[in-house]
Amino acid sequence: MFKHKYHFIFLVLLNGLFFGCVEPFDAATEDFESALVIDALITNEFKHQVVYLSRTFRLEDGISSGESNAAIKIEDSQGNEYVFQESVPGTYVSTNMFSAQPNVEYQLSITTSGGSSYISNSVVLPTNTSIDNLYAAVETNDQNVEGVAILVDTFDPEGESQYYRYDYEETYKIVAPRWNPQDLIVVSESPVIYGFAPRPREEQVCYNTVNSLNIILGNTTGFSEDRLTRFPIRFLDRFDYIIGHRYSILVRQYVISREAHSFYTTLNEFSGLESIFSENQPGFFSGNIIPQNDPKEKVVGFFDVSSVDSERIFFNHEDFFPEDLVPTYPDDCRITTPILGELFGAINFNTSKYAGPHEPEDASEGIYKLVPRVCGDCTVLGSSTIPDFWIE
Repeated sequence: MFKHKYHFIFLVLLNGLFFGCVEPFDAATEDFESALVIDALITNEFKHQVVYLSRTFRLEDGISSGESNAAIKIEDSQGNEYVFQESVPGTYVSTNMFSAQPNVEYQLSITTSGGSSYISNSVVLPTNTSIDNLYAAVETNDQNVEGVAILVDTFDPEGESQYYRYDYEETYKIVAPRWNPQDLIVVSESPVIYGFAPRPREEQVCYNTVNSLNIILGNTTGFSEDRLTRFPIRFLDRFDYIIGHRYSILVRQYVISREAHSFYTTLNEFSGLESIFSENQPGFFSGNIIPQNDPKEKVVGFFDVSSVDSERIFFNHEDFFPEDLVPTYPDDCRITTPILGELFGAINFNTSKYAGPHEPEDASEGIYKLVPRVCGDCTVLGSSTIPDFWIE
């Protein structure tokens, strides 16, 4: 399940909105006002739905805290009630699996441990529109950089969808360029004796998964038909190491309401540092959640009910750039040949990996080649567990 990627942007943005003024930016927040942040999305997927609660934080603290011990429920217009329980601080999961249904109104209600109550506007599920095509193509971006663009085509012949949001989860293969099947180990510390042992786990090939953090919005209101063609989701420089071997991306398309699109658009406009920390802040903006105890209380969030569809694709670097070398690894993997006195720390503290034997030219060189651990052990950058969905 995707965690909402805009959740962190919520928190950073809100601090800018709450504490911004017409004076030049000062990182210290003297007049701090704690506010509840509500991140709630239910979809037409049959699953345990999730609601996130947190609090705004001081910019100098740099960390948010989950809002614990709240009572959360969603009620629908057919008399059903869905109760949520806290799984970890600030994360509330529905006790029963359910999916949003067409032509049914849903309303979120929250009561915090301090007795403050909040209720959302009633929301209905938008039309379900599938992704027609998810694909990758070689393109040159606005910065004149050549790479691979991830693109989506979608079409609603009834013209009822119009507003879309996207997020993605990308997974890529990592191959340690200086991996060696043998580990150099310290057999004895007094006297210091070195030996070799087979690698205890897979450290040559790994996989890393990263979720999108930006808010990707599309709409067709100004078009002659409800169609998005070659809509850009992601751009990858041809020399980006994450597409150096094999790459996969799972894209999720949410059909959202006009109100949700407006909210996310506003959030997007002020999600850059230039806007958040500018001298003139736009002031507070709210979503569709209303405080019941104090109408003047600041609360931000949006209760979103969306239909969702997803598609996944895979490709190799050579599919698009067959004549390229493998893109540059995150480390230059410089080989060192430490003498015995320096070797102990590098091996014992696992900061370097054995890369092979060395014939020293003088006393300043040792008999072993070492590389930074990241170059000989891919688990620094990912997991050696092959994802369940992975296809070679």
